[in-house]
Amino acid sequence: QAVAKLRHENILEIFDYSAKEGGDSYIVTEFIDGQTLKQFVTERPIAFPEIGAMIILQVCRALAHAHAGSILHRDVKPENIMIRADGIVKLMDFGISHMVDLERLTVTGQLLGSPAYMAPEHVEGRPLDFRTDVFAAGIVLYQLTVGRLPFEGKNPHEVLKRIAECKFIDPRQANPRIGNRLGRIILKAMAAEPADRYAAIGEMVLALEAYLEESGLPPDKIPAELARYFQAPASYEEALRTRLVDTLTRAGTAKLDTDDRSGALDVFDRVLTIEPANEKVLAILDRLNRRARLKTGVLVIAGIGVLAVGGYAIHVKNKPGPSGAPNVDLVIGGSDSGHNEHVVHETRPVDSAPRIAIAAPDARVEVAAPRDARAMITVVSPDAHEVAVVPPDAAVEPTTVEITVLGQSSYRIDKKGDFQPIPGRVLRLTVDHASEVEIKNAAAQTAGVHLEPGMKNVVASQPFLPVSVTPTCDQPDATVTIDGQLAAVGQQKSLTFDKYASSSDKRITVVFTGGKSGKSDEHPIQLHAGESQEVKCVLH
Repeated sequence: QAVAKLRHENILEIFDYSAKEGGDSYIVTEFIDGQTLKQFVTERPIAFPEIGAMIILQVCRALAHAHAGSILHRDVKPENIMIRADGIVKLMDFGISHMVDLERLTVTGQLLGSPAYMAPEHVEGRPLDFRTDVFAAGIVLYQLTVGRLPFEGKNPHEVLKRIAECKFIDPRQANPRIGNRLGRIILKAMAAEPADRYAAIGEMVLALEAYLEESGLPPDKIPAELARYFQAPASYEEALRTRLVDTLTRAGTAKLDTDDRSGALDVFDRVLTIEPANEKVLAILDRLNRRARLKTGVLVIAGIGVLAVGGYAIHVKNKPGPSGAPNVDLVIGGSDSGHNEHVVHETRPVDSAPRIAIAAPDARVEVAAPRDARAMITVVSPDAHEVAVVPPDAAVEPTTVEITVLGQSSYRIDKKGDFQPIPGRVLRLTVDHASEVEIKNAAAQTAGVHLEPGMKNVVASQPFLPVSVTPTCDQPDATVTIDGQLAAVGQQKSLTFDKYASSSDKRITVVFTGGKSGKSDEHPIQLHAGESQEVKCVLH
């Protein structure tokens, strides 16, 4: 009766029911012209995590409505989610599986049902609440975006043991396209302790909506987006690829404009997992690197000194202001000649921290100020590079610099000693003097990073270029899978490397099925990063 009262676009509607003691029981529901989510993803894996997020957003909206009516689903899984012909997602079987499990438990003494989607507290016999459904929604989201379940085993007991331990591969490591923002949503939903998950499914709804909004998929347009996807998955994914690259590139640029460098790097990282050779994003990351190198931080200059920084000559002299008050005179001209074709004169109190635009690429800046003046001069070149100059005789303080790498890497400083592994994706170093850091990826490719005190964030290295395989076959009824995923005969398929891949070689298994014999034709191959290969079937 409680479930029959639920009225929501994403919940299977119940019209009538009968539960006669000792007789047959039935439930009359709306008819769904479509297939289960399990059937769909088995036939065609989802290429972009954003699509999985849109599907689970609809499921979470259905659960939020049910939870508001004090109903716990307790068996959220792809088999209980249907896709209507018009793309509408329908969650079904509220409470029915609970009754069936209790009956079987009494008869067999075993815990049956859907072990792969159970929460740790369910496995351990602890009390269940709405956060149990949050965990299950997280598992389905993991499955849709990664392409496999987080907890797998040879038998149900092994699966239940792994769920109780709650150990699984980080989704961002399993599929680099997931990115940090969606990865954090999945990890929070799948936290081992209920207290560490979303307190309510509505919070997960808001998190998914914000993620999709950033991806250029407005929450109120999700039903229409899914309708187009389910009607023509291949063409939708191709169009989505272009939309995501454009939207995320603009989103990352906007974050840089608001000094959200960490958020920008996350978004740019998502772009590169879709399009590793994206020139616009790579140019932005390169510019960030060069800009960080030019932010020299603290410079110690005693008396009259000259220091070349990034191609600019910065001169600091002692000279009293015209009225005895501390003033700053700024002159910009040729680096050697002192010619005044591009000269700018400014005189102002030093505490006003003047900002000067350099008019020539080889410009020189001369700063005249009292020795005890506290002046911060920021020089901005035409290509937006900055050089910060702190007052003379300032003490150098060590600063922590974070170097973000986009794959498994190692490092060494000033070419001394052996390369040391970088744990995770961020290397943190304390810097008190100028130094050079070599970053080496798993393919032994190195990139140099120049560090100075005062720098904060640097991006280094790039992920391996994806490999591509084109399966071809003369048999008209042939089907093919690549690493267990269904592929199209005659169409090139790209395969990306794991961000933490230890080798630049990727092993792939191509399996053709078909022909008169009905046998399979298996081709194990190995490709180096960036390579392409055509694989032909041998079927009779």
